[in-house]
Amino acid sequence: MKKCLFSLTTALSQRTFSSPTTTTNTIHRTLTTTAAPSPPSPLPHNKFQLIDLSPTELNYYWDTQAPNESQLAYADKIFEPSRHSPIKQWTVAKFRAMPMSSMTPEVAFLGRSNVGKSSLLNNVMGAEICYTSSKPGRTTTMNAFGIGGTKGGESKVLLLDLPGYGKGSRTEWGDEIMKYLKRRKQLRRTFVLIDGQHGIKRSDEGMLELFRRYAIPHQVIVSKVDKVLAKRRPQIMSGVTKANMLAVQKSLEKMKPLIQPVGRLEGPPALGEILTCSSEVYRSHGDYLGVSPIRWAILAAAGYDGKMEVKVEQPAASGPDGSTAAAAAAAVPAAESKEGSRWEFT
Repeated sequence: MKKCLFSLTTALSQRTFSSPTTTTNTIHRTLTTTAAPSPPSPLPHNKFQLIDLSPTELNYYWDTQAPNESQLAYADKIFEPSRHSPIKQWTVAKFRAMPMSSMTPEVAFLGRSNVGKSSLLNNVMGAEICYTSSKPGRTTTMNAFGIGGTKGGESKVLLLDLPGYGKGSRTEWGDEIMKYLKRRKQLRRTFVLIDGQHGIKRSDEGMLELFRRYAIPHQVIVSKVDKVLAKRRPQIMSGVTKANMLAVQKSLEKMKPLIQPVGRLEGPPALGEILTCSSEVYRSHGDYLGVSPIRWAILAAAGYDGKMEVKVEQPAASGPDGSTAAAAAAAVPAAESKEGSRWEFT
């Protein structure tokens, strides 16, 4: 009996001892035979990643200098979202309802309906704060957003999202917007968005003519540049070729005589640089194409690079409200001035 018990105990001991050894060997074998993931395939030699492109390769500078890396980093830092930025400051439908005592510089964004203006502003501010829609005419009021604010301090600059012109717009919106563009002393620059897929339309040309006539500082931004770079988005994300970049440069060069026409005497033309952007394609996660140069242009307009733009006051020709619009209109015949002050939504 003792011999049987001894034999049973010995067998159990051997089974218990050998089991972990077998398991360990199995785990070790599994770990050593697992294949390592293959590295991503490099881009073809004739393609460039979007993150490696400089501002001069997708934008057009001829009267100004392109921002350098430190300036772009400074702009991105100012626009970095926080508890105090971006923040919605006010929304108005009438010019007279705007706060007049504000000393914060303002820049406005304007364009044809459905040009991608509100989407661009969301990307620039780094937050989904503007209402966007695929249907034209959804922005019906003038909306101001503060950027670069701190606790207990004012914002560094206000960005205004204005209703678009063209399809889905209303004449009364245009009347109030023109009052703002001509009379607002806090306004430093208006960014006019042009659809890169369709180019400058007749309504865009009419708007640029109004800006020149009333000496309103303005600059052109070409949206949807991804449609110019390639037909399909995956083609861009895999890299762009020199031919793609050349196509963008050629499209921008064609716009130059339209935004700075030779021989036209309405007034000062647009700033000598054209920026591009896309709300569909990004250089890296969350960094949409063209956003950083636009941020720098906003700060430059507001004076944060030491070159603040100020409308020239002409007291002798000022109107009852002392605005610069009356000074600009003084050089225009009365009938033409009255007709030109109305924004045609066609």
